[in-house]
Amino acid sequence: MMAETGGVIPTIDLEEVISDKILNQKIREASERWGCFRVMNHGVSLSLMSEMKKTIMDLFERPHEVKVRNTDVLLGIGYRAPYDINPYYETFGLYDM
Repeated sequence: MMAETGGVIPTIDLEEVISDKILNQKIREASERWGCFRVMNHGVSLSLMSEMKKTIMDLFERPHEVKVRNTDVLLGIGYRAPYDINPYYETFGLYDM
């Protein structure tokens, strides 16, 4: 299913979720329709989120030679560099950290 091009990314408020079944349904619907969602009231501190964002930015700013050392421990899970068709897509699999 293709993602919509307009609208608002779904938000899942964990304070409003009354059961795992409902939570799973909300996650599935948002993932199928949009491919992503926001989570509110998750209990993760702002300082931890900020530290994690800094760590991720540091990881992606590493030289290409360092990035490609992250090989596929699981097939297709290692480093993937941006490419012509999708120049903004870059990923890491962190299974072998």
